[in-house]
Amino acid sequence: MSTSAKPITGYAVTVDPDHPTVERDTTTCGHCQRVIFCKPGTAQTTYLIFDRAAWVWTEELGAFCRVCMRPICFACCDQGRCLPWEQKLERSEARDRLRRSVGV
Repeated sequence: MSTSAKPITGYAVTVDPDHPTVERDTTTCGHCQRVIFCKPGTAQTTYLIFDRAAWVWTEELGAFCRVCMRPICFACCDQGRCLPWEQKLERSEARDRLRRSVGV
């Protein structure tokens, strides 16, 4: 597995008839592919957390995996281990191949 994989970045537009349209930069978690909202111009190091009750965005220092060198979500950071998305896919495909070979 290559450690030079770049994080997937994007742009989200949220439309709600009761609130103004919100546009945010995004990245995906390198471990679970969860979409993470980022503060523009921070190279995915400052995350924006949305509080639905108050309808406001707060800034949090982002999480970064030093093993796979990718931004990760807080849930994956709390797990404390590196398990990149590609590795999870490889394991899933290996399980599927094993099941097919034994006829399950």
